[in-house]
Amino acid sequence: MHLQLLFPNAPQIIPSIAAFTRETFRQYPFDDATADKLAQCVIAAATNAVQHAYPAGEQGEIKLSVNEDHGKLEFLVRDDGLPQDVAALERGLHDPQMPAGSHALDWPGLDAVDEIHWIGYGREGKAIQIIKWLHDSRIADSASSVGGASSAGGAPASSVRGVSDADSAAPASANVAPNLTPFEEEAPLAPPQEYEIRRMRAGEAVQVSQLMYRAYGNTYLNEDVYYPERVAAQDAAGTVISFVAVGAGGQVAGHYAWERSVAGPVVEGGQAVVDPSHRGRGLLDRMKEAALAEAARLELLGWYADAVAVHTRTQQSNISHGGRLTCVDLAIGPRTQEFRNISTHLPQRITCLFFFHWLTVPVRRTIFVPDRHRAIVAEIYAKLDAPLEFGFAAPAGGHGAIRISIAANLATIRAEQLGGDTAHQIRHAKREIVERSHAEVVYAELPLSDPATPSVADELEAEGFGFLGVAPCCAPRGDDLLRLAYLVDPLEREPIKTADEFCGRLVDYALAEQRRVQASL
Repeated sequence: MHLQLLFPNAPQIIPSIAAFTRETFRQYPFDDATADKLAQCVIAAATNAVQHAYPAGEQGEIKLSVNEDHGKLEFLVRDDGLPQDVAALERGLHDPQMPAGSHALDWPGLDAVDEIHWIGYGREGKAIQIIKWLHDSRIADSASSVGGASSAGGAPASSVRGVSDADSAAPASANVAPNLTPFEEEAPLAPPQEYEIRRMRAGEAVQVSQLMYRAYGNTYLNEDVYYPERVAAQDAAGTVISFVAVGAGGQVAGHYAWERSVAGPVVEGGQAVVDPSHRGRGLLDRMKEAALAEAARLELLGWYADAVAVHTRTQQSNISHGGRLTCVDLAIGPRTQEFRNISTHLPQRITCLFFFHWLTVPVRRTIFVPDRHRAIVAEIYAKLDAPLEFGFAAPAGGHGAIRISIAANLATIRAEQLGGDTAHQIRHAKREIVERSHAEVVYAELPLSDPATPSVADELEAEGFGFLGVAPCCAPRGDDLLRLAYLVDPLEREPIKTADEFCGRLVDYALAEQRRVQASL
C-alpha cells in the first residue's frame, strides 16, 4: 500500500491530517493503545512541519506519505521549506548521551515507534521518517501464522483491537498446517451438512486467507487477504466486514466481504470465494443476504462492485441484481491478473465496469460537470434513478489538498479539498508518480458537489486526463465523485467485453475521450 496526502502549511488543515492518519492505522493489526500512540507521533510530525517548515507568512506544501513494504510501515513527512543541517538533526535525534529509547524530540507516542530518522533531499527539502515494523506473516510464506499468530503491537490475533477471546476462538481445523493446494473445479462434493452464515470470528482469518489463496493464487489485487492478522484486524476495525459460511467441524467453506475502501457511506462487495466442494448450495447468495442486512444496520447509502471486462459474467450478475453502471474503470487492473479459462497472456491492462447498487432511495442532488459531459452524465443519473440538476460553475480559491494512493502500478489522486492550486497539485503529482513510481495509470477524483470541479476538470483534460464516469456517494460526506484517468499506454476496444448496449456505449465514450485528450497533448 502507498498513500499520500498533500496539504498546505495551514493550521486549519491539521484535523484533516489527524483523520487521515488515524484512519490509516485502522487498516493494520495494532492494538488500540499502539495505534493511538503511533497516530499521535505522526500527527505531531505533520504539525511540526506545518508550524516550522517555512518562514512565517510563507506558503508552502507538505507531503505526508505512507508506504508498506516487506513488513515495514513507513510514514514520511516531507517539505521543501527552510534549509536545515539534516545530518546534525539526525545526530541530535540519536544522541548517545540520551537514555536508551529516548529521542531529541518531545512528541507524544515516540515510545511506540521502532525507528525515526531525518532525511535530507538537498535542494528538494527534507523529511522526518517514522517506521513501525508489522511482524505479520503471509499465509503462503509460513505455517506459523496458523493458530496463535501474534499481531504487531504485541497483541495476539485473538485479541486484535478489542475482539473478545470468546468471539475469536479458532476451530480445531485452524491448528494444523495450512492447506494451500489450488482448488480443483471438479472436486467431489462434501457430504450434505448444515451451514452457519455469520460474521467472521478472528480465529477464522487463517482459513479465510487459505480459501482466498487456494482460489486466486497470488493474483487477488487486494494483498491484505493473504495476511490472516490483517484479515482479523480489518474486520475488527470495521474497515472490512467479513461474512463466512461455516460447515461441519468449524470448516470455513465460503467468504464474502464489504470493503470500506472509500471514505463515504458506501462499501465495495468483494473477496467472494466458495470452496468448490461446497458449491451448488447457495452459500454465496446467503452470505450476500447477511451482508445486505448488515449494510442496512449501518445505514449505508449503497454498495458497488467492479466487474471485470475480460468476460461478461460478473457484469451480467450485477445487472440482474439491480446494479447500475456509472463508470468505466479503464486499465484498473494489471495485465498479469489471471482468470480461469482465459489466456494468461492478456494484451493490455484490465478494465472493470463500476456498478452501483442503492440501499436507500436516492435524493435530489446539484452537481457541477464540464458542459461537454452533461449529456452522458445526465444519462448515467437517469439510469441511477437519481434526480439531479446541473449547477453553475465557479472558479476555486484558496489552497487545495489532495490524497494519493498507489497499488499495482495504478495511482489514485483524490481532491480532498478544491483550491486554486488543485490542478497544479494533481499535474505535479501525476508527473512525479509516472516518472518515479512508474505508474501505468493515474486516476483523478473530483467532488461533483463543488462548483470548481468543471474548471479543474478542464485543466486536467488539457494534461491528458480523460472522463471515466461517476462514483456515487464515494466522497467522505456521501457526495458523488467525477472520475478521470491518465493512461500511459492507450487501450484497444476489442479486449474489453461488455454485457449490454449501455455498457458498450459508456466504454466507447471513455475510450473516445482518451483519444481526444491525448491528441491535444
